[in-house]
Amino acid sequence: MSPGSCKIPGNPDIAGVGVRIAIYIQNLLCFIPAFWALADGKVTQGELDAAETQATTNLVLAFAILISSIVQAQTLGLTNYHASIVLNMSWMNNTNAFIYFLLYVQYKSQESNRRRVPPTWSAWARHIRDLAVSVIPGTKQRRPGHDSADPETGKSDDGVASVHDAQIEGGDDSRRGAKILVKRFVLLLGSLHLTLMAGLGLWLWSNIRAFGEGQGVSNECAAKHALVAILGKHVPFASEALRIASFIIYAIFLAPGINLLLPIAMFLGLYSFWRVLPIPKGIGRGETPADSPSRYPWLRFLIRRVYNSIARRWSMFPPFIGLVFLLTVNLVFIIDIELALNQNDRLQDSEEAVWGFGQILAMLLLFMPLRDLTETILAHRPKQRQKDLDMGLASAINAGNRSLVLTWLARGANPNASFEGNISAIHMACNVEKLDVIRALLEAGADPNITGQRREHHIVENDNRGCLRLLDQFEAGTLDMANALALAAKNGYGAAIKFFIPSLPHSMKYAKYDQIFFQALSGLDLNARVADGTTALLAAVSATADFEAVIEFLVAAPGIDANASSTDGTAYGQTPLIAAARYGHEAAAKLLLVAPGIDVNAPTTRGRTPLSHAAENGYEAILKHLLVAPGIDVNAPDNEGRTPLSYAAEKGHGNVVKLLLTTPGIDINVPDARTSTPLLYAANRGHEDVVKHLLTAPGIDTHVWEPFYCAAARGHAAVAKLLLGTAPGIDVNSRNIRGETSLYQAAYWGHTDVVKFLPSVPGIDINAASTDRSTPLMAAAMNAHEAVVEVLLATPGVDIRARDDEGKTALTHAASIGQASAVVQLLLAVPGIEANTADTHGWTPLIHAAWRGHGHIVRLLLATPGIDVNAATTSGGTALTLAAERGIPLADRGIDEANEATVKLLLAAPRIDVNVADTDGWTALIWAAFKGREAIVSDLCTAPDIIVNVADIKHHLKHPPKGRRWEEPSAEKFWERKVRQDICVEILEEFEELKRGRG
Repeated sequence: MSPGSCKIPGNPDIAGVGVRIAIYIQNLLCFIPAFWALADGKVTQGELDAAETQATTNLVLAFAILISSIVQAQTLGLTNYHASIVLNMSWMNNTNAFIYFLLYVQYKSQESNRRRVPPTWSAWARHIRDLAVSVIPGTKQRRPGHDSADPETGKSDDGVASVHDAQIEGGDDSRRGAKILVKRFVLLLGSLHLTLMAGLGLWLWSNIRAFGEGQGVSNECAAKHALVAILGKHVPFASEALRIASFIIYAIFLAPGINLLLPIAMFLGLYSFWRVLPIPKGIGRGETPADSPSRYPWLRFLIRRVYNSIARRWSMFPPFIGLVFLLTVNLVFIIDIELALNQNDRLQDSEEAVWGFGQILAMLLLFMPLRDLTETILAHRPKQRQKDLDMGLASAINAGNRSLVLTWLARGANPNASFEGNISAIHMACNVEKLDVIRALLEAGADPNITGQRREHHIVENDNRGCLRLLDQFEAGTLDMANALALAAKNGYGAAIKFFIPSLPHSMKYAKYDQIFFQALSGLDLNARVADGTTALLAAVSATADFEAVIEFLVAAPGIDANASSTDGTAYGQTPLIAAARYGHEAAAKLLLVAPGIDVNAPTTRGRTPLSHAAENGYEAILKHLLVAPGIDVNAPDNEGRTPLSYAAEKGHGNVVKLLLTTPGIDINVPDARTSTPLLYAANRGHEDVVKHLLTAPGIDTHVWEPFYCAAARGHAAVAKLLLGTAPGIDVNSRNIRGETSLYQAAYWGHTDVVKFLPSVPGIDINAASTDRSTPLMAAAMNAHEAVVEVLLATPGVDIRARDDEGKTALTHAASIGQASAVVQLLLAVPGIEANTADTHGWTPLIHAAWRGHGHIVRLLLATPGIDVNAATTSGGTALTLAAERGIPLADRGIDEANEATVKLLLAAPRIDVNVADTDGWTALIWAAFKGREAIVSDLCTAPDIIVNVADIKHHLKHPPKGRRWEEPSAEKFWERKVRQDICVEILEEFEELKRGRG
């Protein structure tokens, strides 16, 4: 069959010029409102609805052509050639659904959308799944909170009926599913149109010669001689490669619903690519864009304008590229259809160009898309006017001018207008902190919720009335500030919170806590911080117990960080729970302990936990709540190694110690960095009840304690052990870093009650020495604790002869203390006491007492049998020489007189050697003259055996040895001592002359 001998019957209703023009125009018209919607950098709900309406209209017309073609193929006869033209036009018609989907993705991905779907594969997979599930009868779509509908359109942010609406209408699932289908009919139409088109395509390309009814000759003619255009290239209609490729493509798009996944994946891929691109920043005035011509200012200005425009609309990059791609596809199909028709013109019947009913109807149907476009254009004018009014309102709000705000509201500005950054008018007023402007907006019907959520009109009205009522109650004084804040926060009245913030205590406003309270309670940023890292939750807990209602709201708010700590050095990074434990706020502690994700062991920068602070301050009630909290670490050490038990023991909180000791896993012997245990701290501070609690841990019965104490006090160790039952586990001889035990500490500080108790404890080492080998008895003696010394001396096994690293005994230490005469007396009365024991420098108790001028102790020692009054130190000094030597400031006559009295006591002692010299050859007389102490010189001269050699004394005074003992005083003191020395020499010269005269 030659090309001239066969003809393809004309079908003007399918391929007529009027039909083609109508389809081309209606498809291209869809792109105008789409690009318009992207021009301002934001897709609004109204623009999305307009795109939906226009796409739905076009798809309905496309369905009509497709269904008409299928009917013709089975009845009147449709050639394979015209079927291919219908399929090409159907591909164009499907772009309407894809245009809508691009705008829908952009709308849902915008930061301003309350229920934003991030442009990620996983987020959109969940969203599409939720939409698919929501239309299935018998399923209920549950989301946190209800889907607020758009005030203007009655649609939710998803464009579907909300769960809240479904509940209002009776909760009928089938009705809810139907409502969703009606709301977003365009996606359903697009999927069904793809399926119907794919079915027709599979029918055609399965066998192009057998397609349709009664058109075998025409089909054969087209198969042999017709050409189709693909991207401008002519391909034989009967090409086997074309048939296979077409068959595969139509098979992919056959299944309804699934056939949308491929284009959806392609368009979401644009968003994935866009996310990895660097975000361009705007160029300010005076800045020069990189690589821009510097010679032409007008060109630089133009480049800056274009660059800034791109930067402002950068978020529109994915849908813009998608629309350009779809527009290109449409133009390619138009060109290919026209090329194919022109190439095959010789095969077509002359009836193809006849204008019949179908073509005229198709042209008339253009009225519908033209009407939709006109409505979009006309709707833009009042929308622009409203936008101008709203911008005027924004300027008035930013200026804080209440009268101007009222003027713009009176002109028709929307009190619930949303501005750049999705900030509402009321939110903007809160930022400028003009309460009268906020009040004016509320009275005009503004939504008190400042987080930018789009909500149903009746919900906004109810909240507005509730907010104004709450403000009136607060201003009337019937509602206190803390409860008002909590109520406003629970209801989302951010504007009311801005009213209440100024009533915060001055200390909070001074620390700028008012800022974080506003952000947190308004829902803007629950975890907002001030410069020192304090959050609203931490500030509320640290304030007073009056903030319980605010704390309750904050800990229950989703996303709150209940463990957020401060960075302030004075607070050492405390968390809200630590603040509650530190300040004794029990109600706050209870609320925090049930907060999601609370860390009960979160420490400060010093390692202090909430339990540590509660134990230190004796907050028993808070401690009880903490001890039953899951995961509590009762032995958590701080940076110094101190546990909660250590702090409680140091402070003497007996009830707290009892609570801690009954906690499973408590370790009562944990040493800190200085190796001090809780027992050591309790003994150090003299907390007898705490010491008893510790020594009876874990859990000796209270009725057993009294007989145990009696048995232990009387030395019945075996009976005490039987009463104790199991070993308490306490280490009574634990030592700190200086080797001091609890008994040592108690003795050192004079805690008599503790000392009375400790020696009776089984296993106690009464002579446990510290690192300098000092014993508890020495510690008590050196601090003149008479009662403690008496208790220790009465304890069996006490070592009164023990010597420390310097060789000092308890008696030596006591003799060195002026207030310890009673202690010295107690020690001297102990049988076997060695009163002449010398330390490593040869100093005996008598020498120590004499050196310090403790006459009353010297008298006690001199009365002791066997006392050695002439015992010398390693440098040869005796009690007499050292008493005469002791240098005392001249102004301190009291001490000077004490030494004089000591010298008199020593001179009266039997067997005293008044002429003994030290290793430097200095006698007591020389020392007294050197120090200028005329009274002692006179007393020494009265000694019967005294040897006076004035010349020798003058020589010693003139040539003293080098060393600290002979250091010269200041010039003023030197001349003063020189005068006194001269007086002493005169006394000696008179004594020598008198003695010589007698001789």
